[in-house]
Amino acid sequence: MATALKTLIDHIDKMAAPDRVALQKQLDEAGVLEQFAVWRPQPGPQTEGYFCEADLTLYGGAAGGGKTDLIAGLALFAHHKTAIFRQSLKSLKGLIERMNTLLRQAGMGKISGNPPRWVGPDERIIEFGHLGLPGSEEDWQGRDHDFKAFDEGAQMDPRKILFVLGWLRSARKGQRCRGLIATNPPLGGQGDFLSEWFAPWLDPMHPLYGRVKPGELLWAVFIDDGDAVRTVWVDGPEPVEIEGETRTPKSRTFIPARRGDNKYLGADYDAQLDQMPEPMRTALKTGDFLAARQDHDWQVIPSDWVDLAFQRYEEGIDKDAPMSVLAVDVAQGGKDKTVLQPLHERRFEQNIVAKGSDTRDGADVGSLIIRERRDNALIVVDCTGGWGGDTVGFLQRENNVPVEKCVFSAHSGECAKDSRIPFYNLRAQLYWRLREALHPKSGMGLAIKRTSTVKAQLTAHRWKMKGGSILIESKEEIRERLGSSPDEADAIVEALGWKEKAELKKVLKTSKRAGMAPLSDPLDGF
Repeated sequence: MATALKTLIDHIDKMAAPDRVALQKQLDEAGVLEQFAVWRPQPGPQTEGYFCEADLTLYGGAAGGGKTDLIAGLALFAHHKTAIFRQSLKSLKGLIERMNTLLRQAGMGKISGNPPRWVGPDERIIEFGHLGLPGSEEDWQGRDHDFKAFDEGAQMDPRKILFVLGWLRSARKGQRCRGLIATNPPLGGQGDFLSEWFAPWLDPMHPLYGRVKPGELLWAVFIDDGDAVRTVWVDGPEPVEIEGETRTPKSRTFIPARRGDNKYLGADYDAQLDQMPEPMRTALKTGDFLAARQDHDWQVIPSDWVDLAFQRYEEGIDKDAPMSVLAVDVAQGGKDKTVLQPLHERRFEQNIVAKGSDTRDGADVGSLIIRERRDNALIVVDCTGGWGGDTVGFLQRENNVPVEKCVFSAHSGECAKDSRIPFYNLRAQLYWRLREALHPKSGMGLAIKRTSTVKAQLTAHRWKMKGGSILIESKEEIRERLGSSPDEADAIVEALGWKEKAELKKVLKTSKRAGMAPLSDPLDGF
């Protein structure tokens, strides 16, 4: 892509004189020649971004990489109808000032109004919007634009970005349409969705990582799983069938830009970046999308502890152990997911995820549980809000299969082991017990199957004190920040929460077979 402009010039030089004159007339009518007298992309990433052919481009990384100027140049000189978004309208001030400078130099008027907009000749429009308030994306429903840009996109809700991109289209013949996300690296977990959307370039766990080049086009489809959106990568632009539905892939790419690529910024800007605290300084100077991943001060489970659990899984901890617990997070109908989490002694095996449309009632979920259960494992079903009641009824009353109920909102009655601070409810207790179990000095040696989704969910939870008790934030709060529900993490803490009871039942059963006097179960009714 870096040679796109040179290739175009070489092609023009080889054209016959009449064809060259006709092309010049066409470029002149489109305003391209006037454009390059006022603004042109800087050599390197900015030129690659300008001429990039991807349907959706992630551009930037490091601070000072020319993100604002690329948006301005594309909006003013490459597109007919543009919408530019930031998290708030106030934060658009710098971009609008830069675009007004270019407009003034080109004699093309200015951006004005509230909300700001520019209307040019031939019905050209540039509009500005924000996505920070609840429902703000709905203001853009049905409004077509051939260029939609998201400045500092890591700060935005991924579902809002996708909603707005739903009207990336043009009725203008031959008009190129594109989406652009320009951003610095995510900070503190915010914007982690970009590492999934552009995983081949950003996620070391992706099989294509290190094999694809910046600016290279890959083809993908967004799949809506209800409370989360995931990416399915495919081989090319041809329509493909995914989960029984024909989908048309769109191209994506990532173009990194660093401070050194912007010749207009000098030593003063570098000195300003050097004053930033770590890891922000490294992230903004290098553009490393992983460097800024720092645990929140009130994060329940440290990221490093989760990584150690992943490592123990890969080392084979309890690889051949029988299944002791099968925890179930229920979704009946709709786009939510039903999650089954098997626990084999200390080893959390690969979970089983089913679409809500495939588990519409208790019989569907119960049948799935019976099919996946092994070794007479203890079954625990999340019944918070009553969602798991049908499943419990199907298993327990209709099939005589014993089931434990988990109600996250229930009273705990227990305390943290170190501080002796009580838990606000069972949800706080279960997540804190996982924190204690994953502590490197706990000696429990839990092993968890490595996935980016599980890590994101386990490390998303934050805690606070309420009425002298430890309270974990709600699923709704996490969904708003993470862009998905932490159902896989919930299933993990459920399984761990009933691990001791499963082990005790196993001991009681063994004792009975050995002819020992039966022992009472102190956890009955828990």
